[in-house]
Amino acid sequence: MPSSPPFPLKSFRQIKTYWAKNRVPFYFISGTVFNLMNFDQWVRRFTFIPFIDVDDARNRAVFCPDTQGFTMFRSSEELVKYLLGHKSVIEKIARDRRGLPESEKKSQALFLFFDSEVEEICAQLGINRCMSGHKISKMLDNKIVTTQLGNKVGVKSVPNVLAHVDSYKTLKRLAQIHHLSDALVVQTAYGDSGKTTYFIQNEDDYNHYRTYIERESQVKVMKRISCSSLAIEACATRCGTFVGPLMGELIGVPSLTPFKGGWCGNDTNPRLFSDEIRTQAQAMTVRLGNALYKKGYKGCFEVDYLIDRESGELYLGELNPRISGITALTTFSAKAPDMLPLFLFHLMEHTDVEFDLDPELFNKITRHRASLSGGGQLIYKYTGHDLKMIDSAPVSGVYQLDEKGMLILKTESTKREEAVGHNEVFLMRLMKEGEYAYKGCDLAILFVNTPLLGPKFGLTPAARRWISAVKMAYQIRPLTLEEQAIVDRYTNPGVRLKGG
Repeated sequence: MPSSPPFPLKSFRQIKTYWAKNRVPFYFISGTVFNLMNFDQWVRRFTFIPFIDVDDARNRAVFCPDTQGFTMFRSSEELVKYLLGHKSVIEKIARDRRGLPESEKKSQALFLFFDSEVEEICAQLGINRCMSGHKISKMLDNKIVTTQLGNKVGVKSVPNVLAHVDSYKTLKRLAQIHHLSDALVVQTAYGDSGKTTYFIQNEDDYNHYRTYIERESQVKVMKRISCSSLAIEACATRCGTFVGPLMGELIGVPSLTPFKGGWCGNDTNPRLFSDEIRTQAQAMTVRLGNALYKKGYKGCFEVDYLIDRESGELYLGELNPRISGITALTTFSAKAPDMLPLFLFHLMEHTDVEFDLDPELFNKITRHRASLSGGGQLIYKYTGHDLKMIDSAPVSGVYQLDEKGMLILKTESTKREEAVGHNEVFLMRLMKEGEYAYKGCDLAILFVNTPLLGPKFGLTPAARRWISAVKMAYQIRPLTLEEQAIVDRYTNPGVRLKGG
């Protein structure tokens, strides 16, 4: 760390200066750089160690080991273990410590997903885990626990009941007793991007999902409402809870995701919500953050809210105790001179840096400014059901649309802020030619400078044009017999790369 810092740090300027002079190596070890993209602009000696190099060796802050021959993992945790065990990664971490005084040699590691084995590996390598522990994160990631926590601090969920369901008859009886409805939504305790959110209107719907529902000791049975989804990121610290801007969420858009309840983007357009909703969401998030801190969790977390389109009531959706799918947007919204990215508070909390800042000052700025970027992100997933091969894909960079609605590369780039015009996007390519496209895999992420959602949370014409353009930029074909034979050796040719 820099010598003789002005502890405690009491201003945005002091915090920025402190991290700009940082000497301790920080590593974000994950599938891609997406969630913390460009964070090296805020923290000196910040390095990305991804499995997929979305920038094709053009980003000096990225150290991507040779992963040839290792393309299939059963989970993101398994991917992280592979990276931490890679010879070149171990050598890189050791090399970065050379020349540092003993007090500054303890490298700091960040992950999107990790488990107790990852924690053990970090200890063996002499790396600090710059995050709350797996045990408490896993406990709080449970949707049942989240619902109970919200109830305790006055952040209520959509009318629901938490119970074991062993038949359709039981489900209907629970709905009747608790005055829910004939149209229900059932969620299991854990699930990523809507994959374990089940919409049930009748017994046929139930039978389609019954295996997943009945094996759970407890599920969340909710009244199905007509709603719009919102997302907000915050950071629980010793000074209180700092809260970022409120965003609209794109959920279940068929042209972007094959999952009905799946997350596929966000919009920072401030016109999506009233000042009342923005204030209410921030206050609810502060209560949740303070409750998390009392339980022993500290650092960044993300909350999804649901707003009832008929009553206007705001409900808790779910809570993600980790870096999330909106961290990149939250960070980019802090580009103004008088702002900071939330994640700097996360780093200070986990490295015991002394700071003294009133969260309400920060929260007031984000609440009244609402949005600085004026755009959003589209997560383009493979929506087909059959495994196929990617024949061609766009490179990461700044793109424009031509008169035919096709993507035209303006410049290969690694920086989101270089796409500034309304007719420009920054495209981050996640999967490239020669890779398998499987149901729900993330192909690309588009950062757009125009609104993506209209007043009723439907896609804007601009959003539809960009989605169509990126779809045309990918050429995907059926597998050959030889390729299919290779695939048959594996049962799960994919990894989670999304953070939500």
